[in-house]
Amino acid sequence: MRLLLSGRAKQDLIEIWEYIASHDEEAADQYIDHLRRRAMELITHPELGRSRDDIHHGIRSLLSRNHLLFYRIRANEIQILRILHGSMDLPNQDFPTA
Repeated sequence: MRLLLSGRAKQDLIEIWEYIASHDEEAADQYIDHLRRRAMELITHPELGRSRDDIHHGIRSLLSRNHLLFYRIRANEIQILRILHGSMDLPNQDFPTA
Protein backbone atom coordinates (compact mmCIF):
# COMPACT_ATOMS: atom_id res chain seq x y z
CA MET A 1 0.00 0.00 0.00
CA ARG A 2 1.28 3.47 -0.77
CA LEU A 3 0.47 6.91 0.61
CA LEU A 4 -0.47 9.83 -1.65
CA LEU A 5 -1.12 13.45 -0.70
CA SER A 6 -3.57 15.53 -2.69
CA GLY A 7 -2.42 18.94 -3.87
CA ARG A 8 -4.70 20.48 -1.25
CA ALA A 9 -3.19 18.33 1.53
CA LYS A 10 0.30 19.47 0.47
CA GLN A 11 -0.89 23.08 0.66
CA ASP A 12 -2.38 22.39 4.10
CA LEU A 13 1.04 21.15 5.28
CA ILE A 14 2.72 24.29 3.99
CA GLU A 15 0.18 26.51 5.75
CA ILE A 16 0.52 24.57 9.01
CA TRP A 17 4.31 24.84 8.85
CA GLU A 18 4.22 28.57 8.06
CA TYR A 19 1.85 29.29 10.94
CA ILE A 20 3.94 27.41 13.52
CA ALA A 21 7.25 28.64 12.04
CA SER A 22 6.17 32.25 12.52
CA HIS A 23 6.77 31.49 16.22
CA ASP A 24 9.35 28.68 16.10
CA GLU A 25 10.80 27.01 12.98
CA GLU A 26 12.19 24.02 14.85
CA ALA A 27 8.78 23.35 16.41
CA ALA A 28 7.20 23.63 12.96
CA ASP A 29 9.61 21.03 11.56
CA GLN A 30 8.89 18.68 14.46
CA TYR A 31 5.13 19.11 14.10
CA ILE A 32 5.21 18.35 10.36
CA ASP A 33 7.39 15.29 11.05
CA HIS A 34 4.80 14.11 13.57
CA LEU A 35 1.98 14.56 11.02
CA ARG A 36 3.96 12.58 8.44
CA ARG A 37 4.69 9.74 10.87
CA ARG A 38 1.02 9.60 11.84
CA ALA A 39 0.01 9.45 8.17
CA MET A 40 2.51 6.63 7.57
CA GLU A 41 0.71 4.54 10.21
CA LEU A 42 -2.18 4.30 7.75
CA ILE A 43 -0.09 2.19 5.37
CA THR A 44 -0.19 -0.75 7.77
CA HIS A 45 -3.47 0.17 9.51
CA PRO A 46 -5.68 1.89 6.88
CA GLU A 47 -8.82 1.73 8.99
CA LEU A 48 -7.15 3.29 12.03
CA GLY A 49 -9.19 6.47 11.59
CA ARG A 50 -12.94 6.80 11.94
CA SER A 51 -15.52 6.99 9.19
CA ARG A 52 -16.54 10.53 8.25
CA ASP A 53 -19.51 9.83 6.01
CA ASP A 54 -21.06 12.88 7.69
CA ILE A 55 -18.65 14.99 5.59
CA HIS A 56 -18.44 12.90 2.43
CA HIS A 57 -19.06 9.22 1.70
CA GLY A 58 -15.90 7.14 1.95
CA ILE A 59 -13.81 9.68 3.86
CA ARG A 60 -12.10 8.78 7.12
CA SER A 61 -10.23 10.97 9.61
CA LEU A 62 -7.30 10.32 11.90
CA LEU A 63 -6.50 12.61 14.81
CA SER A 64 -2.92 13.84 15.04
CA ARG A 65 -2.49 16.26 17.94
CA ASN A 66 -4.56 19.34 16.97
CA HIS A 67 -5.13 18.29 13.36
CA LEU A 68 -7.24 15.76 11.53
CA LEU A 69 -5.90 13.88 8.55
CA PHE A 70 -8.78 13.26 6.15
CA TYR A 71 -8.20 10.34 3.83
CA ARG A 72 -9.75 7.80 1.53
CA ILE A 73 -8.76 4.16 1.10
CA ARG A 74 -8.38 3.05 -2.50
CA ALA A 75 -7.27 -0.31 -3.97
CA ASN A 76 -3.55 -0.08 -3.18
CA GLU A 77 -3.26 3.41 -1.77
CA ILE A 78 -4.23 5.78 0.98
CA GLN A 79 -5.12 9.23 -0.36
CA ILE A 80 -4.64 12.02 2.17
CA LEU A 81 -7.21 14.60 1.06
CA ARG A 82 -6.85 17.37 3.65
CA ILE A 83 -5.09 18.12 6.92
CA LEU A 84 -7.24 20.46 8.97
CA HIS A 85 -7.19 21.90 12.47
CA GLY A 86 -9.81 20.28 14.67
CA SER A 87 -11.42 23.64 15.49
CA MET A 88 -12.34 24.37 11.87
CA ASP A 89 -15.88 24.21 10.53
CA LEU A 90 -15.23 20.88 8.84
CA PRO A 91 -18.43 20.41 6.78
CA ASN A 92 -17.73 23.71 5.02
CA GLN A 93 -14.24 22.74 3.84
CA ASP A 94 -13.41 21.64 0.31
CA PHE A 95 -12.47 17.99 -0.05
CA PRO A 96 -11.01 16.63 -3.31
CA THR A 97 -13.40 14.12 -4.84
CA ALA A 98 -11.20 12.38 -7.42
